[in-house]
This record gives sequence, C-alpha cells and structure tokens, in this order.
Amino acid sequence: MKKRRIDLGARFVKVDEPRMVWVVAANGSERTPVPHYVLVREDSQNRRRTLSEAVLLDRNFYRQLQEQYPAQPGPPAPL
Repeated sequence: MKKRRIDLGARFVKVDEPRMVWVVAANGSERTPVPHYVLVREDSQNRRRTLSEAVLLDRNFYRQLQEQYPAQPGPPAPL
C-alpha cells in the first residue's frame, strides 16, 4: 500500500462546483493499491462519496482548500 498524501479533515472543492465543499472524513479500503478516501459534504453530512487519491490530487477535477478542520472522531455514520 502506498503512503497516503491526504490528511483527514482536508477540504476540497470540485472544479465545476466550487461552492460545494467536501471534507475527508475517513480512509477508504486498505485492499486497493491506490489510496481512497471517504468524503462528506460540509453542509450535509449524509452526502458521501469515495474517491481515489489520484482524482482528489488532479487539479482538473478537485482543488484542495488551504484551511482545514480536524476530522470528527469515530467511524463515519452508515449510509
């Protein structure tokens, strides 16, 4: 498994939806060779998506915001 390059609590916006902020809430599966992350929408905690590190770091799709908030303790709530 590759070393992860994104911290829990990191905040991202999708390039084509810059008003919608996504926060890294948890690490995804450890079984894949590419790290994945579970993101929750900042204004709606029940909206979730799992994305690869490659997609999050691709500036054509997402941009990381500079300010960061601590991740919430515990596992994410079930869908």
